[in-house]
Amino acid sequence: MMRGHSKRVPYNQIQGIASTNVPAYSNGDDEFFSGERHYLYGIFTGYKWQCVEFARRWLLIRKGCTFKDIRSAGDIWTGLTHVERVTDGQRFRLKAHPNGSPQPPQKDSFLIYPRTTEQPFGHIAIICEIVPGFIRVAEQNYRFHQWSGNYSRQIPLVFKNGGYYIEDEDENFGWMDIEHGNHLLPLDELEADATQWAIFKQDR
Repeated sequence: MMRGHSKRVPYNQIQGIASTNVPAYSNGDDEFFSGERHYLYGIFTGYKWQCVEFARRWLLIRKGCTFKDIRSAGDIWTGLTHVERVTDGQRFRLKAHPNGSPQPPQKDSFLIYPRTTEQPFGHIAIICEIVPGFIRVAEQNYRFHQWSGNYSRQIPLVFKNGGYYIEDEDENFGWMDIEHGNHLLPLDELEADATQWAIFKQDR
C-alpha cells in the first residue's frame, strides 16, 4: 500500500537491500499478481514479487532454510510450524509471540499480519533491526518506494501493561522467531552438496 508515497519504484526494480545481500523488488502495485514463479539456486521461493517470496528468499540466503508452500501470508501464523534447512533437511521450530507478549521481538523474526479488507492476503515482513522505540522491517509488496537505508520502514515498539506492542497502522498477529536461529548460517552455494539439495528443488 502506498500510504502517502507518491513515487513508485517500477515493477521488477530493486527498492533496497536488506541484511547486506537480500534485494527487495518492487511489485509495482499491490493489486498486481505476476503469476511468475521465482527460483533461487533451483529452489522455489514464491511468486514475483510477493511478500512471501521475499520472506522465503531472505530465509534461504541468510539462514540456509526454506518453508513449505503456504496459501497466503495471513495463514503463516497458524499454518507454519517450522523451517527446514536445505542442505540436510533438519527442521527448526517457529515460536509465535502474540503482539503484547512479555518477551520483546528479536532481530531476524517474522512479523505476521492477518487478512483484512486492506490486506486481503495478510502480510509478512522480516524484523531486521531493533532500535530504541522502534523495529525496522524489510519486505516486499507493501510500499513501493526507494528505501532510504537497509530497511523498508520502522514501526513503533512500546512496552505497556507488561508487554511489548508493535504499533503499526495495520493490525498484526505478532512475531515468530526460529528456535536456535542464531546458529543458522548464511547459505554458501559453493559449499552445498548438490545431492543434498535434490529433495528441495521442487515446488514445496
